[in-house]
Amino acid sequence: MNVNTSEGIRINEYPDECLICLEYCKASYDLGGYSSKEKALLVLDMIEKVSMYPGNTLFQMPADDEVEA
Repeated sequence: MNVNTSEGIRINEYPDECLICLEYCKASYDLGGYSSKEKALLVLDMIEKVSMYPGNTLFQMPADDEVEA
């Protein structure tokens, strides 16, 4: 998914997880699920840092246990 051409990224909070979703063409695509909002926000920070570099940059969504909150 290209975050630069999307309509936005958001966090959907549920009782047992927080999903990072990409909004594109009036649809929502789940990018990753995390056990806390803090972890999801850290991953959003990682995505923001990667998207600041020009060109085609690939970002692999980390697993929940790979993110330290």
